[in-house]
Amino acid sequence: MTVAPQQSGVLRGIAVAVQDTAAAERLLGRVTDLPVTVRDGDRWTALEAGGLTVALTVTEELPGGAAVSLNVKVADVAAAHEELIAAGALSVMAPALTAHEERAAVRLGDSVVLSVYRSLPRQA
Repeated sequence: MTVAPQQSGVLRGIAVAVQDTAAAERLLGRVTDLPVTVRDGDRWTALEAGGLTVALTVTEELPGGAAVSLNVKVADVAAAHEELIAAGALSVMAPALTAHEERAAVRLGDSVVLSVYRSLPRQA
C-alpha cells in the first residue's frame, strides 16, 4: 500500500559529485547537447535537461558526503524534512537557510541523499 505524501514536491534536479567539473562538462558534452545554465567557477556547472537540472559539482557542495543528490522543490522544507524522518529516513542536514534557498537532506543510500528545498525571494 502506498501512502500519499503530505509534502508533495517536484524533482527539479540531480547533482552529481565529480572531481573536475570542467572535464565532466566536456565529457558529457561529447554525448549530449545539454545547454549550460549556470557555471560557478570550478565548483558547480548546471545543465538543462528538459525541465530537470543536471548539476556537476565538487563533493563539498553535496550534504553528508554524498556522491549524488536528488533535489526536490517543496513548499515547506521543515515539514517535508519531518515527514521523511517520521518515515524512517536518517537526516544528514537539518533545515538551514543559505543566501538563495532553504534546504534539508536525508540519506537514501550509502552515497545518495534526497534534498528538499525552496527558493527564497530575490532581494531587490
